Amino acid sequence: MNWVERINETINYIEDNLDKDISYDTIEKITLCSIYNFQRMFSYIANKSLSEYIRSRKLTLAAFDILNSKDHILDIALKYGYTSHDAFTRAFHKFHGVLPSKVRTGTVMLKTCPKISFQITIKGESDMNYMIEHWPAFTISGFKKRVKTDEAFHVIPQIWDTSGKDGTMERLFELIMKADMRPSGLLGVSVGGEWGEKEEMNYYLGLTTHVDVDNCEKVMTPNEMNELQLPKATWAIFEANGPLPESVQKVYKQFYTEWLPSSGYELDNLPVIECYLQDQKQEVWIAVKKKNH
Repeated sequence: MNWVERINETINYIEDNLDKDISYDTIEKITLCSIYNFQRMFSYIANKSLSEYIRSRKLTLAAFDILNSKDHILDIALKYGYTSHDAFTRAFHKFHGVLPSKVRTGTVMLKTCPKISFQITIKGESDMNYMIEHWPAFTISGFKKRVKTDEAFHVIPQIWDTSGKDGTMERLFELIMKADMRPSGLLGVSVGGEWGEKEEMNYYLGLTTHVDVDNCEKVMTPNEMNELQLPKATWAIFEANGPLPESVQKVYKQFYTEWLPSSGYELDNLPVIECYLQDQKQEVWIAVKKKNH
């Protein structure tokens, strides 16, 4: 099964379970990647978050149920995972612009979110500069933040904004003067969605302090920082030069929609690494492995 087929199978699974619990474990088993990486991929391809898509599909079906059945509105709310009439009413009104009670008492305008289906589209809008490197095991030292997975896309930019004010960036610059190793520069690393830990993830703001090669002397990790060990792996390394965050977002979207489906590779279940260098130069490291044919 190729990457696009796995995504569509995941969408089918979500569609079949909109009135049940949607399991992150099952999504990971279908996609063969962490839930955080899948959420990241989904948001760049679909231009909306996974949680927003699921919520929109539930509220779309809930409106059809109100229109086409005589079920109590509270029963419909419970069916789609809302624990109270008030919570359902607020969500329904925010999405559709009308109260659910009005749907049965008059002619109202409703909103629909159709089921998504993914296809390979080779647009060729712009070139991607990349390297494939078989990189040895390495160590990242940095500050670890615990983040709710569903909030990561909003919280992580705030972490970077705060780091310049609370002394985090100053400590990292002190350390980077002692360490000149690849992956280079200041690193943002999302470590999330491992088995048994789906609701929260770790985000590291750090730098490389050791690479497992001869004659590489380890830079000691300061007491207030944490270490992240990453194994030997194959990495697709993409240039993402230009203003932030647009340059990095563009690389992710092209990677998932154009590069990955036609590359002969699939995702390896390792964290994605963003490298922030100087003069609007960035790299994105994504672990990959050859497809099994």
